[in-house]
Amino acid sequence: MKKIDRENEIKNAKSLISALNDLIINREDYQQKSELRDISDVLVQVNKTIDINKYPERLLSKLTTFIYSMGPAGKIYFPKKEEQLIDKIAVIAQKSGNTGLYYSSFNTKSDLFNQL
Repeated sequence: MKKIDRENEIKNAKSLISALNDLIINREDYQQKSELRDISDVLVQVNKTIDINKYPERLLSKLTTFIYSMGPAGKIYFPKKEEQLIDKIAVIAQKSGNTGLYYSSFNTKSDLFNQL
């Protein structure tokens, strides 16, 4: 992948992550559900580190896996706008191949942070 394409893709991912985080922190149930706060925290951390990460697609793959694992754990329903943003992030993450799926297993956000 060309350097310019990669930079544009990272910039796009950062804007998607920021938009998703804004939607999540403005949810009515944000304060009641610790899983939503964990997702928000992870989104912020990924947004900070994606520029310097050697494999940003893998990082995004881990992010989407984390989000989808927290959904059922916290009985979180993602409205259509949030789901669309998660899907767009996942499309960028697909460029990492299938390895991201096999190496991503998270029970808590600390599990994810240990792998960043």
